[in-house]
Amino acid sequence: MGLFAVLAAACGGGDGSTGSSGTTPPPDTPVTVLDPTCGVEATVSKTPTYAEDVAPILMKNCATCHTNGGIAPFPLLDYEQTKPLAGLLAERTTAREMPPFNPNNCGHCNTFQDARWLTSEEIATISAWAEAGAPAGDLTKAPAKPEPPTGLADANLTIDMGVAYTPDGSKVDDYRCFLVDPGITADKFLTAYEVVPGDPRVVHHVIAFALDTAAAEAEAESLDAAEAGPGYTCFGGPGVGASRFVVGWAPGGGPTRFPAGTGLRLEGGRKMVVQVHYNLASGAFPDQTRIAAVVQDSVEKEATISRIAAQGINLPPQQPMTTVTNDEPVPAGAGTVTLWGVAPHMHGTGKTLHVEAEHEGQKQCLLDVGNWDFHWQSFSMYETPPKVQGGDTIRITCGYDTTGRDTVTKQGEGTEDEMCIAFFYVTR
Repeated sequence: MGLFAVLAAACGGGDGSTGSSGTTPPPDTPVTVLDPTCGVEATVSKTPTYAEDVAPILMKNCATCHTNGGIAPFPLLDYEQTKPLAGLLAERTTAREMPPFNPNNCGHCNTFQDARWLTSEEIATISAWAEAGAPAGDLTKAPAKPEPPTGLADANLTIDMGVAYTPDGSKVDDYRCFLVDPGITADKFLTAYEVVPGDPRVVHHVIAFALDTAAAEAEAESLDAAEAGPGYTCFGGPGVGASRFVVGWAPGGGPTRFPAGTGLRLEGGRKMVVQVHYNLASGAFPDQTRIAAVVQDSVEKEATISRIAAQGINLPPQQPMTTVTNDEPVPAGAGTVTLWGVAPHMHGTGKTLHVEAEHEGQKQCLLDVGNWDFHWQSFSMYETPPKVQGGDTIRITCGYDTTGRDTVTKQGEGTEDEMCIAFFYVTR
């Protein structure tokens, strides 16, 4: 059963229900919870209450998606909404399926800015609260619901779909690409952006691609013309050559600012492709998503998005874990390269992804994904950007679970195909 189905079932009174609704918590009983992802234990000595201990965690980390009309299938904005789901919240947070975030943020392989990541102590608090019967505590002390995001106040460019699109309600997920004209006549540098979903109930993630050649534009125009209605069906990417990933967003993400003095070039006079992943768990609703952006005429360092990928993927069926790997050298004349951010990418059978650099026999972890979720892809910026040198070797290893497949899974853009890619936002 998929995650949304499990959560929806719990909302209807499944086994997420837990004990007392009184404001007086039960006697304190220490609870020790293992955080299996980070490999550490955390102990909660005092019985947590919703108002003083759990609600602050949820308002900070969950309420952006679990709000009225949000992408999540139910809100988590008050005690009455949250109490019946206490057991489920403990289960999903301990498994680190929620909040959703693909890169490991434990600290043994980097940490990331604005990571949707609970501390081991926060996970233990939720578990101890559920085990104690989900006591309310003094609800007058519960934090206020988070204010709507204020947006990118200095935006000077809008990238708009241009027309409303109603996703295909016969699908669980509808991936649609829209050819848009950003309206710039000379080269600009993208330094910040904010994705503004037209209807947050259906917009699951957004990726924008710059098109650098007339041939790429023509390919996209042909795909657009071949299908009725706005845009065309796409999966994994825009389905055209000479395209560059420049914007990535998933629910819960606010404005993204690239490191000061850096930016991605947008070619003057060229169109872009905006890919929107619509999830129809809450129904099919019209959407006209836009991207507010900050562009500058010049930057100190032009950034690029580089990638390392494993090719020739050929995965046997019925395997709980099968891996592919690839080594690529950093070009000898590259000098010192700073890696500011990373975006991993696999498809539905993906489970793990690991990238490391080797310099003169010493290995450096660049990215570790231990529980891949295709539905929550985005760029993550490092808190301390790692560096690599010309001549270093970069290795990527991806692991897949093909137990649900009866035939070989091959590399490709389709839903049933697979990929193994890590995109890096870099400067020299």
